Amino acid sequence: MRKLNLLLVLFLIILNSCNEKILYDKIEIREEKLIFFQPTDLGAFGSDTRFIIYAHFDECGEWGGHKESFEIFSKEDKKFYAKFIRTKVDCEKLGELYGEPEFQQPNIEAEFKLTESNIIEINNYLSKLLKSKISERFPGHAGQTFGAMKSDSTLIIDVYDSNKENLINYNTLLKSFKIEEVNYEYR
Repeated sequence: MRKLNLLLVLFLIILNSCNEKILYDKIEIREEKLIFFQPTDLGAFGSDTRFIIYAHFDECGEWGGHKESFEIFSKEDKKFYAKFIRTKVDCEKLGELYGEPEFQQPNIEAEFKLTESNIIEINNYLSKLLKSKISERFPGHAGQTFGAMKSDSTLIIDVYDSNKENLINYNTLLKSFKIEEVNYEYR
């Protein structure tokens, strides 16, 4: 009887210690602080430095395709803004222009005041872009370029490949700004 009581107590101690571990794991929550550039880094006090996110597509094969960019900056109010530019191309005109600069025609220009949600999506985009850079595979003479850089060259990420995940990542960023997604057919 004494051995049975001892086994029961031991069992309850082990069970209780497992429950405490599980409870501890559930309670442990890490709060991550939202990290982004300082307004002074991106123009709040007259600096010309900008953060640029860009994408170049290849609808016209080796001659390229349309281009898009976000130029992120801060104004004197220390708030962040983004100027978005999207061009359009007509691959039929390539024979006439032979890749001349007129190939890129303006399509959309808009300016946004960044929300916390936009900043979170920019951070998510950059994180996935960096992971993509690590696994980048050269696609030959046709592919998409996705990148981000500070205009003072202190940060440059440039991914040139045919990975569909980069477009999905970019379109998620566009959605956060309520901009029409890029519909691109991978070959």
